[in-house]
Amino acid sequence: MRLQPALALLLLPFSLLAADGEKPITSKVSEVKVFLSGAQVSRTASAGIPSGTSVLVFAGLAEGLDPQSIQVTGKGGYQILSVNYRINYLTESPKKKEIEELQARIKKLEKDWAYEKAMQDVWVNEEQLLNKNSSIGGQQNGLTATQLTAVNDYVRQRLITTKSNWLAQQEKLTAIQQEKEKLVQQMQQFQSQAPRPTSEVVVEISSTADVSATFTLTYFVGGAGWQPAYDLRAKGVGQPIELLMKAQVTNNTGEDWNKVDLSLSSGNPTLGGVMPTLNPWTLYVYQPVQLESVAIRSRAAHKAPMAAPSTMAMGESVELKDMEREDASYQWSSAITSRTTTVEYSISSSFSVPSDGMPHMVGVQTQSIPASYKHYATPKLEKDAFLYARTTGWEDLNLLPGQANVFFEGTFVGESYLQLDMPKDTLDISLGRDKGVVVERVKRKATNEKSIVGGKRTLTIGWDLTVRNTKGTAIDLEVRDQYPLSPQSEIEVKLKEDGGAAVDPDRGSLTWNLRLEPKATKKLGFSYEVKHPKDLPIVLE
Repeated sequence: MRLQPALALLLLPFSLLAADGEKPITSKVSEVKVFLSGAQVSRTASAGIPSGTSVLVFAGLAEGLDPQSIQVTGKGGYQILSVNYRINYLTESPKKKEIEELQARIKKLEKDWAYEKAMQDVWVNEEQLLNKNSSIGGQQNGLTATQLTAVNDYVRQRLITTKSNWLAQQEKLTAIQQEKEKLVQQMQQFQSQAPRPTSEVVVEISSTADVSATFTLTYFVGGAGWQPAYDLRAKGVGQPIELLMKAQVTNNTGEDWNKVDLSLSSGNPTLGGVMPTLNPWTLYVYQPVQLESVAIRSRAAHKAPMAAPSTMAMGESVELKDMEREDASYQWSSAITSRTTTVEYSISSSFSVPSDGMPHMVGVQTQSIPASYKHYATPKLEKDAFLYARTTGWEDLNLLPGQANVFFEGTFVGESYLQLDMPKDTLDISLGRDKGVVVERVKRKATNEKSIVGGKRTLTIGWDLTVRNTKGTAIDLEVRDQYPLSPQSEIEVKLKEDGGAAVDPDRGSLTWNLRLEPKATKKLGFSYEVKHPKDLPIVLE
């Protein structure tokens, strides 16, 4: 018995198709490792091998497989001599049953449309004939008034009938056309499943006796990938967050994966694995090009003034902000393997992913994450308070960044984005507005003073904040507000009353951290003074 591992490939031209002496071998997709882009497919097969040299053909493979990734291994008393690859343009991948059904329905509708159109043309011809006969009859002599009236009545009734039937046929034609357009649009969604050429791997083997052999064919193919997605479920304040990690797996390879051993890898072979090289970096002093003589000649020619010299912008920075985006119990799990450079999730049960180019949701794992809950309110901007859950320990869960659906007490509250590639171990998750916490912000009238001294106006503005916990449980609440900062020396701002808040003078922010018992009310407040030139209008609220 000999075991032949990966072999170097020799790509043979298209002319090798259908060579004499080749034996087709039926293989089945048994295992798929899906990367963020692309997939590694493993096929298994078995066959009886006669003594001597044989040529086996693995047919019906994905058109887009990478020839350089092909590996053939096997067990049995034989030796693998060569492995070759080719495209078979004469044998296409099987046509999907859905496509055949849609094509048959479209063909029938086209036939129905042609029939209804022919019937409509019959009514058009009869109308033209009636008009022609009516014209001829009117020119004939010898018809009495009674006879002429009868003819006209008959023609009128027939014209009414023909026109009515024409309209009925038109309604049928319109309905058929609309139904056909829907089917055509549905067909467009199956374009990825349309028949396409297939690949073949030709394996030449040698055996000294008749043997039974098994083979494993492995290759990388594009047109596949997966994206992580999450469900975050909080059953109530004080309880842990249930995290469900899912994977949106897409297969557009041309091969259906039926009940395969599926695994997901955080790797991406399409990015390449060669480390970039740093070249020497030399700094040069920027010296503007002197174009004075050219500018003088241009000015003399056009009698226009010279433009002022311009400066070069050496760089700009753009701040990227984090994006923010049914109650059931899921018990999905997977084996997680941390490799040297990637993480792999092995799905615990066999899974099927058709080659339809559509995302298919696969449950990966569930985790229970400890969380602390806190309410936040910014009454200057919103009258509602918002509930957040702060979670920790993300670095130990082997998760990838992705979109998340957030549920609280069995209700969908919105979408978020888990930015898990940032160097932090805590994550705040918004659980939406809480109508059980009431926040009010009212401007003080008694302290609104205006005075003018030495050409400057002085104004004092104050605000009263009231927070009420109407819930039956105590809450931790953080209230945020602000006072203005001075943009220039002529304007003086002074915080006169902070109301016990934590003050950040660099940002002009006020923060109160409160513990509100059930049904409790708390009053807060602050005031600030602004001095500015009386002729300089400013906005203070």
